[in-house]
Amino acid sequence: MFFLFILLVILVSGIVPEKCTALSGTKAYRCIKNLNEIDELTRTVNIYNEDDRSQVNEPCSQFKECYEQLKCDMEEDILKTITNMVAFCDVIEFHQSNEFAECDQKIGEKNSTCISDWAPFPPAVPDDEEKTKEVYQKACENFFGVDRCVEKEVIENCDSEMWSQFQKHYLALNDLFESCDLDEIGNIRT
Repeated sequence: MFFLFILLVILVSGIVPEKCTALSGTKAYRCIKNLNEIDELTRTVNIYNEDDRSQVNEPCSQFKECYEQLKCDMEEDILKTITNMVAFCDVIEFHQSNEFAECDQKIGEKNSTCISDWAPFPPAVPDDEEKTKEVYQKACENFFGVDRCVEKEVIENCDSEMWSQFQKHYLALNDLFESCDLDEIGNIRT
C-alpha cells in the first residue's frame, strides 16, 4: 500500500520525466533547416548591427518553436549545437530589447575609454599567428574590460539586472565561439 502511495505521489507531482517525442518528416526538416541557417548566420552576423540582427529573427523564431522536440534522443554533440543556437537567438533578442537599447544609449553617451577599448572577440591579426594568440589571450584576460570595467559601466549606467543579463549573454557567446576558457562569471579558469 505504501509503495502504491509513493508511486501515486510521484506521478501526480511529475517527478517521473515524460518521454520526449522526436520531430519527424517535414517538421524535422524545417527545424534542422532553421538550425543550419542560424549556424551559418553566427559566422556573418554583427550583433551590433540592426540590419544584420534582423536576418536572424525569422529563423530564430521558428527554431525556438521546435528545438525542444529536436533535442529528443540526439547525441551530445548535436545537443550542444542546439543549445548554442538557442543561446545565439537569445543574444539577438537581448540586443533588440528596449531595455538593452536604453542602456546601450546611456553607455554610448558617456563615451568611456573602457567601452571604446573593449573587444571580447577581436579579429585575427592577418598573417601573424603569434600576434593573433597574444591578442586573443589579452581579450580573454579582459573579457569584461580591464579590471571588469564593463561590469562597472553597465551597473552604474543601467542596473545590476541589466548586468546580469549582459554577462549571461556574452558568456553564452563565448561558449558558442569557444573563445576563452572562462568560469561562470567571466574569469579565466585556472
